[in-house]
Amino acid sequence: MLSFILFSLLFKYCSSMATINPEIKNQIIEGFGTSTAWKGPCSSRIFKQLYGDLGYSILRIRISEHKDSPWDGWHAEVPNVKQAKSYGAQVFATPWTAPANLKVCGQDKSCPLRQDKYNDYADYLQSYVNYMKQNGAPIDILSLINEPDFKTDAYNTMNFTPDEMVKFLKTSAKRISGTKIMASESYGYSPATNDAILNDPQAAAKVDIVARHGYGFHFEPQTKVHQMGKGFWLTEFTADGQDWKSVMNLAKAINDCMTKALCNAFVYWWLHENTQNMMILDSAEQLTPKA
Repeated sequence: MLSFILFSLLFKYCSSMATINPEIKNQIIEGFGTSTAWKGPCSSRIFKQLYGDLGYSILRIRISEHKDSPWDGWHAEVPNVKQAKSYGAQVFATPWTAPANLKVCGQDKSCPLRQDKYNDYADYLQSYVNYMKQNGAPIDILSLINEPDFKTDAYNTMNFTPDEMVKFLKTSAKRISGTKIMASESYGYSPATNDAILNDPQAAAKVDIVARHGYGFHFEPQTKVHQMGKGFWLTEFTADGQDWKSVMNLAKAINDCMTKALCNAFVYWWLHENTQNMMILDSAEQLTPKA
């Protein structure tokens, strides 16, 4: 009797109707992906599993502030870009900071970009675009900075106020070519920066994709972004935990991102890190359920 009741309930649940109207068009889905920041070159096995078997279509890489570092210099991401491209993926590159000589503090620690170095920063970013292209690993999208609204001493960052971001876009972004431009990858739901950019016609004209990260906010659409024809990407998210509850939290975040916020893309954070948190890869570089 219990089996019959359970079957009946399951049948009733599964027989619910879903109505699809092909005449209604929402956002274009650019895809899903992850980041190899600080990871170094990844194996062909990992790329086949993620970008071949599972259909990932976006890769986020990091622009190191130390171009020639043997550990994490610009060369480190070249193999990753080539592998992602071999599966038809889009690649976007994000700097966490400018080189120390362009910053107010003149050191590898958290502080703002010097305002008299805006052109130099734009030229630095352009040199990265050129470097990757010359090495057979061209990027599709250039992000101007990671989390300009988040201050921390835990790692090297660089802050932009909304007004500073607008000024940079209006005065110096014209020096960047050969790639789409993304801004501003804010830490969470921070409408101030996005609104400042979109409310200034000159600044808005320089931006192709508006991005934000998924920390500490509720998913909701950015109406003005869509009205202006800009892409709207969620470019970093982490679901903490090692259990299936965290996996379902990730699934819900992806669903809410697409159905509530009307994002065009969802990009998870690291492949893995040296903690007990379940990431896309475990310590043995095997796929976890979050993949």
